[in-house]
Amino acid sequence: MKFEPDTLASVHERMALVKAQSTEGFFTNYFRQEMVGPQVLTAATARSVLLANDEHDFFRLYFFTSDLADLEQILRDVDFPGDVVAGYLTKGADENIAAAFQQSGFNPIATYRRMITYRLPPQQPDPALEYAIAADVDQLYEDLFQTFNKYTDHLPNKNRLHAYVENQWVIVNRQAGRLLGAVCFQLEGPRVNYNYLYNLSGNALDFLRLQNNFYGAMHQRGIRAGFLWINQANTRLSALHESMGWRFDGLKDYFYLRSPHEIRELRPAVSVEDEADEVSRGGQCSEVSVNEIL
Repeated sequence: MKFEPDTLASVHERMALVKAQSTEGFFTNYFRQEMVGPQVLTAATARSVLLANDEHDFFRLYFFTSDLADLEQILRDVDFPGDVVAGYLTKGADENIAAAFQQSGFNPIATYRRMITYRLPPQQPDPALEYAIAADVDQLYEDLFQTFNKYTDHLPNKNRLHAYVENQWVIVNRQAGRLLGAVCFQLEGPRVNYNYLYNLSGNALDFLRLQNNFYGAMHQRGIRAGFLWINQANTRLSALHESMGWRFDGLKDYFYLRSPHEIRELRPAVSVEDEADEVSRGGQCSEVSVNEIL
């Protein structure tokens, strides 16, 4: 079985048909997320639909099924177009979903947990707070890909980064004309998605200034609620966020990777660089910076 070029409208029709013919519900990781790349590829049976979207140099996989045995079989049979990553959101571990992926050649690579708050710290930003400009996009893009895990951190493409910059959703630390760190976020109505924070200066105080400016900017804009995702292995970071009022809400994102070739060693989802860089996805930072702050 092969993936074929398709359109999102056609994919939605296929999924609606599977749902309509189901008598026992369905399983999916597709919630009409924004596609990163232009390619939309599908493979389907009467009970399952696979959607693959090119994301940087790999494909993000989505599924919709009314039959987990059928899902496992199509995952075994289909010819994947390259490295493929799939995530599955759930509040309780689903052994059947995990088995369908792992028995069809996918390896678990990370689990992220969501944290939420309805009381962001009411801090004041530094008077020198600076937002990114259009000329920063290439550098921001490069820094994000050098710092974060492309498979699990849902890194934006340049078009999306341009939109962040235009909306003043990127706060930067610029020293002597160089970008040494940034906070990227998205406003979704009355709440904020705290996406990424990275600091390449090697100075933990710069990390704290970026974090403070983020909270200060939210306070100025009247944003009180937010959510972020954190790798569950980062217990010290969890404690840091909890000290700022964040709490886990029980939702988890399980990530799986399948490569048609040898599975390559992954960068850690949170990096500890030789220069003691601090990094953050949704407020994540390295063990070095957490140790210094705590």
